[in-house]
Amino acid sequence: MVKLLITNGSRSCLRTETGWTAAHFAAESGKLSVLRMLHSLHAPIDKADLYGDTPRRIAEIYGQKDCVKFLEIAEQECSNYRRIAETKGTALDDTDEEWEIQKEEELAQISAAAQNKSNNVLDVQQNHKGCTCTVRPKTVTPKGKLSNTNRACKKKER
Repeated sequence: MVKLLITNGSRSCLRTETGWTAAHFAAESGKLSVLRMLHSLHAPIDKADLYGDTPRRIAEIYGQKDCVKFLEIAEQECSNYRRIAETKGTALDDTDEEWEIQKEEELAQISAAAQNKSNNVLDVQQNHKGCTCTVRPKTVTPKGKLSNTNRACKKKER
C-alpha cells in the first residue's frame, strides 16, 4: 500500500502540525515493514519533529526494539544517500516546505513570547529618594490577594 501511494504521487516527506512523518507513525506502532518500504523508496526517515524526536526516538519511547535496530542503520544510510545526492546535484523530495515555513513562524512566536515574559520579569532600576530602587510587578500574596508593594528600596530609609 505504501509503495502504491508513493509511486502514484504521494509525498512521504509531508508532516503533521507537530512535524511527524509517515516514518514517525510507523515507528510508534512498530510497523517495521512500512519503515523498510519507506527506506527503500528513499523517504526521509531521519527527520526530527517539532520537539526534536526522530522516528528512532519514537520507536525507543514506545518500546519497538526491532524498529529501533533497523532505524539505527537506516538513519545513517538515509543521511549518506542524501549527501551523495547533494554532491551529484540530484533533487530529492525530502522536505515539506510548507511545514518548514510554519515551524519557523511558530519558533518566532515562541521566541517573542519568551522575550516578552523575560521583559516583564526583569526588574527596572529607577532613582527613588537618592537610592536605586527596584520596581517589581505586583504579585499575588500567599493568601491570594494582590500585593500593593511594587517598590523595594535597596537602601533603608531612616
